[in-house]
Amino acid sequence: MALTAVDRFAELETRIARTVELVKTTRQEKAAAEKELSIARKNIERLEREIEELNQERELVKNRVESLLDNLSEVTEESVV
Repeated sequence: MALTAVDRFAELETRIARTVELVKTTRQEKAAAEKELSIARKNIERLEREIEELNQERELVKNRVESLLDNLSEVTEESVV
């Protein structure tokens, strides 16, 4: 059975409507993904700052411990002599 022009037009309308919905959905998903990406990038920046701060703290503590060990070493050497 051959489709009439009206049937073909109705089928085309249906396909176009589905395509429009698909485009809308895709745009919404893209917007949500972009928002999530933005949040993730901000978290990464925050974590990188925290890592840098922790590295600086670690270096400071390391230097202080080395200084204390040097002082302790001097005291124990003086005690031995």
